[in-house]
Amino acid sequence: MTASVVEKQRRSFDRLVEEGVYSDDFDHPPAAKAFVAEVLSQVAARLPVGRPVSVLDCGCGTGAWLAFIAATLDEAGIPAGRLCGFDLSGNMVEVARRRLAGLAAPEDLRCGNLLEASSYAFDGIGSGFDVIFTYDAIQQLPRRQQFDTCALMVSGLAPGGAGLIFDNDSRSKFGRRMARRKFLTRYLGLKLVPRYYCNAAYPPLERFRQRLAADGWQATIRVRQDQVKRALIVERAGHEAAWSSSPGEA
Repeated sequence: MTASVVEKQRRSFDRLVEEGVYSDDFDHPPAAKAFVAEVLSQVAARLPVGRPVSVLDCGCGTGAWLAFIAATLDEAGIPAGRLCGFDLSGNMVEVARRRLAGLAAPEDLRCGNLLEASSYAFDGIGSGFDVIFTYDAIQQLPRRQQFDTCALMVSGLAPGGAGLIFDNDSRSKFGRRMARRKFLTRYLGLKLVPRYYCNAAYPPLERFRQRLAADGWQATIRVRQDQVKRALIVERAGHEAAWSSSPGEA
């Protein structure tokens, strides 16, 4: 992704904050939160016992997901000891810092780029994160960089940790239907979806799962009851953090 494209995306999300689409009181829909809670409950039993866990949200936006994850883990008896996140948009980061005041240190919420290995490295997290989370962020990347970015994310897991990648699958019925609607909105001017939806390219999550499994990861997919949203769950016992390189262009 070129610097000009990154800057265009940054301005786009900054503008959504300025226009009030995303604000301090933004919340995710009940169905989305219920699905995230369902997936968290699946992996919670395998998270480290007896100590607070660390959570990284890649593309943290307003911080709403980090707040929800912390509350959900706490209800399960698993305290979130450290909440970290990064986002391309500085305006989003400012909102997240206000929203998570008292829960996350300001320096743990910062600007970053999904494609850059340095964005995933935080002081004091040398052994990796217990939970690495992202929601509808992979779809914002060029297709040729999506899988490498997923692999980069999960390489930062601590032993026994879980990577939770939520997105839509391009090859599902919903993904194919939305591709048509976005095409008609962008090129024929039909207002079938919000214009900013047209920038999203849904990833082939099942294909990614197969590639990760072939590389030795424990990778499964969970599908929401309505068949729309999916969660790619990635685990690998004994894996050590290894943020060694950024995703390639190929």
